[in-house]
Amino acid sequence: MDIISRAEWGARAPRSRSTVSWSQRTEFIVHYSEGPTDQSVRSIQDFHMDGRGWADIGYNFLVDVSGRIYEGRGWLVVGAHAPDHNTPGIGVCMIGRDGDATAAAKRSIRWLYDEAVRRKGRTLKKLGHRDVYATRCPGDELYAWVRAGMPADIEEDDMPDYVSVGMDAPQDFPPNTWVTVNWGREYSDREHHHWDKGGPSFVVGPARYGVTANVRIDGLAPGTELQARVIEHPESGGEVETGPIAEYVATNGSTFVHYNLAADTVADGYRVRFQVIHYGTENARITSGSAKAFAWPT
Repeated sequence: MDIISRAEWGARAPRSRSTVSWSQRTEFIVHYSEGPTDQSVRSIQDFHMDGRGWADIGYNFLVDVSGRIYEGRGWLVVGAHAPDHNTPGIGVCMIGRDGDATAAAKRSIRWLYDEAVRRKGRTLKKLGHRDVYATRCPGDELYAWVRAGMPADIEEDDMPDYVSVGMDAPQDFPPNTWVTVNWGREYSDREHHHWDKGGPSFVVGPARYGVTANVRIDGLAPGTELQARVIEHPESGGEVETGPIAEYVATNGSTFVHYNLAADTVADGYRVRFQVIHYGTENARITSGSAKAFAWPT
């Protein structure tokens, strides 16, 4: 594979650099940028140098969702990607968030690993950033692939569609009423499941899917009972299908609702939405929230 050089992506000159030998390299550490998939390598470098005060971009290499590989600090320059592991570890970052890792990106990461092994002459330990530091990086999906040994035989058809959305404005939350959460921010949706951007739907049938939704609610009295569910809403009339209900109790201050549905199916002509209800006596507010879904079209 070709590696896009620093000159090609317009890198700034590093303020300083320290090098290591191949004998000192023992680890291969996978990261994600936790930013949009169209984030430029130069913007990451600017953030690392100007925002964090580092000498250069932190990673040794970066990979985008199209599988393009970008030179960061390179093979034998000490990075700034994992405290206490920058000398032994080669840091490779996928540009994107949890669930954005494509088959092409994984193949490129695996190629970099194999090339590092070829250059060193022996295997390197395969690690995710969370293995060496208290972080969620590189996200659950990419980390599971790393833990599985970074298999090279990736089937494109087995990769689910990924949707990540968030609220962009608070919503009123009156008592005894199922409120459908509106998602005004769209972080990732390559297959356009969130057609009505700014609306409530975030998976379109027919598909198998799993979903995680989180909302913050303010203004509830401690002890107030709440429920959450997904619904499958028909696009052109008909009966709404309801999913399993989860129950919660409000606490002092803000109440955080975490809802997870591991697996379900949505029929053709239906869209998945998320709802909450409380059984208090006063109006409350849904002040923030996000949802992530994997979908396998059927």
